[in-house]
Amino acid sequence: MYFQVLSELAKISGLTALIAVSITYLLGLIVLIKYIKTRQFLILNFFLCIIFTASPWYPSGFGYLIWIITGEFLIYQVYVLIGTVAVPIAIIAWLNVYMSTLNPKKKKLVLIIYGILSIFFELYLFYFLILAPGAPVDSLLGVINDPTNPMDIDYKGFVLIFLGLSILTACITGFHFAAKSLNKDELPEIRWKGRFLLIAFLFFGISAIFDAIVEMTPFLLVLMRGILVVANFFFYLGFILPKWSKKLLKIKEESQLTT
Repeated sequence: MYFQVLSELAKISGLTALIAVSITYLLGLIVLIKYIKTRQFLILNFFLCIIFTASPWYPSGFGYLIWIITGEFLIYQVYVLIGTVAVPIAIIAWLNVYMSTLNPKKKKLVLIIYGILSIFFELYLFYFLILAPGAPVDSLLGVINDPTNPMDIDYKGFVLIFLGLSILTACITGFHFAAKSLNKDELPEIRWKGRFLLIAFLFFGISAIFDAIVEMTPFLLVLMRGILVVANFFFYLGFILPKWSKKLLKIKEESQLTT
């Protein structure tokens, strides 16, 4: 079997992305199990947030896994799709949580606006990937700068605009959500969730921005993917705050003292 050549930097990128995505899926599975037990709709939204927020790292992670197994690269269209198609799910799921908690009266309007924008994004994506084979997709969707690393794509056009807007929206609303949770009048459990979410959105923003605009070295790749893992772990803590963390933080005892 003929193995296509993958650069050393691409191998590091793929391996670190695969580890980060695998840990994200493990945390997401824990959240999904909690949803199945409780049937709380917001927990389902948390699950969707955790799983699909990592979408931009899917091409590197899954592409590297496929290369290990088959020695071949996936086609360009697959890399673009797995890295972008589920991003609207993540941002709408998060906005549903955010608006339901802080501004339920305007939730419907905000979700409709982002829903329309997401539909346009998906139509744009599928049209230029599948229905317009003669279109200059590199300039409209994304460019692969290194033929030995087809898994890392520099997104262009409306794809770049939508991804940037999604990251910006998530971080701004996330910081606001966390800040509201830190109000001294809130219960200790809520304040701790706010602290964890503040760290999560900060680390996610750093990882996403660096991955998008900074030329990566092996050290930076390992560092940024590590920050991504930490971000997802704090998302899990901020969304769920499992029993072991409550026990560790002695939240139960504090809450009882305040009631």
